[in-house]
Amino acid sequence: MALNKKDFYARTMHTPDPPERAALRAGLREISKALIPLHRRLIDVAKDDYLFAFGPVGSSAQLIDLVRTDPFFAWLQPVTSLIVEIDEMVRTDFEPAAVAGVAARVEELFVSERYVALLQRDVEVAMGHAALRKALTELRHRLSVRVV
Repeated sequence: MALNKKDFYARTMHTPDPPERAALRAGLREISKALIPLHRRLIDVAKDDYLFAFGPVGSSAQLIDLVRTDPFFAWLQPVTSLIVEIDEMVRTDFEPAAVAGVAARVEELFVSERYVALLQRDVEVAMGHAALRKALTELRHRLSVRVV
């Protein structure tokens, strides 16, 4: 399959941003910066729970495989997908409506019973959640300023 240079750049590059989009792009990066360490901590806590329920996880590669395929970790997959989506979005042109959709998805991810239980029991999860909420509030503010 021949690589079409124009399609490649359209998918991986973005045109210079007007100030409004630059602010939204920066907000998305802040969401990602808060979401990644929270995601890592959620994996660590879930791994500890997995150890208690099923036994130890061998290597890092085995943990990655479990997170990708084991039903015990399935609740983390939407978080992983959102991180990937955000990271791809900040590298390309996007519509402001897509940013609003990301903000809504972030809100939806963290209302599950499993997440709320971890939020209440683990200080690092609570701190990561606070950082994410702050970044989300700032992103929503940038969205509202843009709309006005």
